[in-house]
Amino acid sequence: MYGLIIKKKWLDLIMSGKKTLEIRGCRTSHVGEEIALLESGSQKIRGFCTIKEVMALDKGKWEAHRDRHCVNVPWENLIKRYKTPYAWHLSAITPKEGLAYEHPKGAVVWVNLDHVPVFKEMNDKGENCHEQIKGFLTNVPIAK
Repeated sequence: MYGLIIKKKWLDLIMSGKKTLEIRGCRTSHVGEEIALLESGSQKIRGFCTIKEVMALDKGKWEAHRDRHCVNVPWENLIKRYKTPYAWHLSAITPKEGLAYEHPKGAVVWVNLDHVPVFKEMNDKGENCHEQIKGFLTNVPIAK
């Protein structure tokens, strides 16, 4: 399982259900996969979701989906940061507190969590981590 690193401000909005589009500067190969949602700088796994789809944005889509991405930046400023901005549609968002991971040096967008004992065990058994974890754990120590 992979974890997506997201700044706390945006992750709080995702966990509350207000933000369902994560804005990034590229596509992802993880469409259709369950992923963990990682709070940047904290080594915390805050929840889980599935990346349902990815769409390239233009000015019309940016404005039309403002309530889903919650980013209050004019289109002109956005395209200064991202040549082609993409919206990653997050679905089946499941908040989960009390989970931790060891953050590898240099990880900026994704972290491979297969080394975290509970995910490794579930992957080895072929289990769906998202479904299994919902009521299963309250505290997992940081993997060493």
